[in-house]
Amino acid sequence: MNTPLNLLFLCTGNSCRSILGEALANHLGEGRLRGLSAGSQPTGQVNPNALAVLARHHVPAGEPSSKSMDDLEGEKVDLVITVCDAAAGEACPIWLGDTLKVHWGLPDPAHVTGTQEEIVGAFEATYQALHARLSALLALDLEERTPLGLVAAAQKLHRELE
Repeated sequence: MNTPLNLLFLCTGNSCRSILGEALANHLGEGRLRGLSAGSQPTGQVNPNALAVLARHHVPAGEPSSKSMDDLEGEKVDLVITVCDAAAGEACPIWLGDTLKVHWGLPDPAHVTGTQEEIVGAFEATYQALHARLSALLALDLEERTPLGLVAAAQKLHRELE
């Protein structure tokens, strides 16, 4: 695989998980990864709690926006990472074409209710889950992976870190 590896994080609303994935990929990747994000039914706004967890960890957010997959037409994407939570019955968007895909299902912190501490905790858990997966992915020799080897490794990382 060539680097930077262009990762597209997809979820339904593109307001939390995919935004965190995009920012973390760009930050942790240090030029080896390029993060993008989109949603099948974008909310139109980035959840302020997603921005807050990035700020707490000193991860630059860039200029995130909640956008549709259609807004990324023409972008070169090497790997689509869907982050919807199938266990919660959340429909995950499907990217058309032969682009490589991997599923890293995570609960949506935007749906957590309760105290501010519980909400902050949900966003922190999502941040940590994505950080762990991306750090493990970056520990691999990405340049030496075949496309199918990359998908297999990314799926294995998700299963191991669940």
